[in-house]
Amino acid sequence: MIDSRPGNLSCIFSTMKFVCNEAFKYRANPMLTFDQPLYWKALTIIDNEPKNSDLKSIVLRLGGFHLEMSFLGSIGNIMSGSGLAELMETVYAPNAVTHMFTGKAVARAVRGHFLIYNALTSLLLCEQFQVSSTVLKDNDTENVEHLSFLEDSEIHSENTFIQDLNKLSYIFDEILERHLPVDTLDQNEVLRKIRDSISTFRKSHIEYRTARLWFLYMDMVDLLRNFIKAERTGNWTLHLQTIQKMLPYFAAAGHNLYLKSAYVYLQQMHGLSRTNPAINEALMSGFHVMRRSDRFWSGLSSDLIIEQVLMRCIKTTGGLTRGRGMTDAQRSLWILSMPQCIQMNEALQQVTGVNFETSEQHKEMCIPRKERDTKDTTTFLDFLGERSPFSIDKKLRNIETGATGDSNVNSDNALVIGHNIISSMEGKCIDEFVFKRKNQVTTLSSKLNIKVDNEEISVDPQLLFQRLVTTANTMFPDVSEVFKYELSAVPAALFEPSGLMRQAQKSTLADEIWNTGSCVFSDDLGTDVHHVIDGGSLIQRIPWKKGATFAEICQSYIDHINNRYPIPIIVFDGYGSGPTTKDHVHERRSKGVTGTHISFKDSTPFKSKKEIFLANGENKQNFINMLCNKMDNEGFISLQAAADADVLIASTAVRYASCYPTVVVGEDTDVLILLLFHAEENSKPLVFQSDKIRKSKVWDIKKTKELLGNEIVYLLPFIHAITGCDTTSRLYGIGKKEGLKRLRENAIFRELASVFLKQDATSDDVIQSGQSALVILYGGETGESLDQLRYRKFNHKVLTNSLSCVHVQSLPPTSEAASQHCKRAYYQIQEWTNDSVHISERY
Repeated sequence: MIDSRPGNLSCIFSTMKFVCNEAFKYRANPMLTFDQPLYWKALTIIDNEPKNSDLKSIVLRLGGFHLEMSFLGSIGNIMSGSGLAELMETVYAPNAVTHMFTGKAVARAVRGHFLIYNALTSLLLCEQFQVSSTVLKDNDTENVEHLSFLEDSEIHSENTFIQDLNKLSYIFDEILERHLPVDTLDQNEVLRKIRDSISTFRKSHIEYRTARLWFLYMDMVDLLRNFIKAERTGNWTLHLQTIQKMLPYFAAAGHNLYLKSAYVYLQQMHGLSRTNPAINEALMSGFHVMRRSDRFWSGLSSDLIIEQVLMRCIKTTGGLTRGRGMTDAQRSLWILSMPQCIQMNEALQQVTGVNFETSEQHKEMCIPRKERDTKDTTTFLDFLGERSPFSIDKKLRNIETGATGDSNVNSDNALVIGHNIISSMEGKCIDEFVFKRKNQVTTLSSKLNIKVDNEEISVDPQLLFQRLVTTANTMFPDVSEVFKYELSAVPAALFEPSGLMRQAQKSTLADEIWNTGSCVFSDDLGTDVHHVIDGGSLIQRIPWKKGATFAEICQSYIDHINNRYPIPIIVFDGYGSGPTTKDHVHERRSKGVTGTHISFKDSTPFKSKKEIFLANGENKQNFINMLCNKMDNEGFISLQAAADADVLIASTAVRYASCYPTVVVGEDTDVLILLLFHAEENSKPLVFQSDKIRKSKVWDIKKTKELLGNEIVYLLPFIHAITGCDTTSRLYGIGKKEGLKRLRENAIFRELASVFLKQDATSDDVIQSGQSALVILYGGETGESLDQLRYRKFNHKVLTNSLSCVHVQSLPPTSEAASQHCKRAYYQIQEWTNDSVHISERY
């Protein structure tokens, strides 16, 4: 054992000298494996040795395991901001996903990528054969309820697809039982049919950027699969071919050191047949990997063997790092005692009659593992089914948040970009070649980049916060001054790392009010009941039959209303071309998908997907116009707001409730709050209920209003807006339950809240009152500013959270960020509570 740092050049030189001497002693050809940093240093040493040096005979290999780790990091880099992280977080913990994206948690990353690949392939086949993804979960074609929504052609397509799946399942079983040779699969008709279908689908979607990025991801996972296959089976040719195909992805992702090392490594390995035929023959025979058993799938990279054997022994119980120390004497004692420990272990096995053996069956073939894999694949498939990356959309978007990339984002062309970088390397001196960041891919996460010296750098918001605070401790005499700034790329208490406002949890306010006391309506409404229906909720509720004309779709809505509501008034949202305060909500709900504009009339058959069709605002507006005309012809009353319909729904219900018992049918908590605010005491019964049959709450608005009290009801719009609604951000760590509690118990808080209900409040009044209210919500002291509270909260968390770091989003917002939040809340409250809103430019 050489007592020196591994990266020390003398240590590396001594190692190579020792290996050469041992190889000469046993008349063998010396071959050494290093991970990338040591590989490059060893390469430099050999290159600088004289021609007659015995070190020139060494064949250097780049460690396969660490190469795999770097490639996993490249996948994570290229796919950052695409929604892949959110997809993985449905199965793995967020902290684990972070390590999986950097190539550290290798086993989890490999399993996660393989399962997602399976889910994507399943989704691709379902879209190609135009069948539901539920077919892959349950092949019960006798389910009449499911098939009733399908056309005859779709049923035939689905049955054909299921038959093909059953044939593939039979072929798979035959291969496992060794009744069918593997080499006959290339001639299998069913496999060729599905392979051709996948190829056709990919060609038809190559112009859609989001689909192209995820096709690229599938190609990278396929490369990862081939590399693992090459290592496990000892296939040297496949090993070299796969590394060569990895090079463009290393280049595009900015893994420049591995790109240079792998480039040189491939050149030297391809030249072995000429420079060292004996080693080349050994490598072709599969001796580039090590085996601990004679099973076919048991090859292990030499650097992985070091991790699994030597490093595992050193770092587990009984190892050097477990309190023994690392001095020369202790290392010698530990090494010399290992053979005796082995004999002792074998003796104990004989005495106890318990032997440690491994099964021939791979652990991933056991039933619990297969059940877990099936469950997680289904989870991935459910997520992707709602956010399909293969939708017809030419924009490049995050499938979870819907955030779209601008013209600079080019991660979907990573392969081309990588090839261009490699082409620029040809003929250049490897030591003098300089990689430029601007030539690498620009990912979707670049929207959150920060600029340093006019260069965009992608920084983890939490890491940025920690480094800024650490730096401030040494540079500023009063550290509290820096907490006046966000210390993050976005106001973390109000915005998600993606840049979107934090999504409000609106239903929690309704639940808290419901739990206050008896709010249920239990009386008889009598006759002449008018139903005010939320048109937006209604449109989403009725499924659209593919192939049906738009006239038939409209008729299904009319039939639904006729069967349920004797006197209906339907109120729809408006979808104009201008911007609105709810644009970010629409973007989040559509996941960034913008459907193609479709011109249609009554006789036009519907051949798209409902979600994609309605994702286009013009399509949605035109359909609402058609539906309103048909409802008017049917004798219904249909109304349409200029934008959001919540205020129109509430005001219409209150107007009808002055003369008739009225039921409001909808799902939105906003409508409930507005009904409580605008309802009149002397009106007829006013009820709010969901259109859902199961677990539907029936609210008695008048009873609920009496239960809460007039003062609390008057201030409910403030609590709803300041803690997050469709147009304002949710406050991280502050729920609506906490806000309602403060409203009931704190008179000062109620006084501050009342400012937001005044139509003539000034900008300064709104900002000052809003910031003071936020201080109370965050548990601050009287007279304390938000910036002072941020610093005090930070110190408190540092002292109490000894096992975890302080997350930037857990701190209150800065005064500047809070002022903008308060202005937005004030504007929304005025829209809710006044007939006309005129906000001065000073806001």
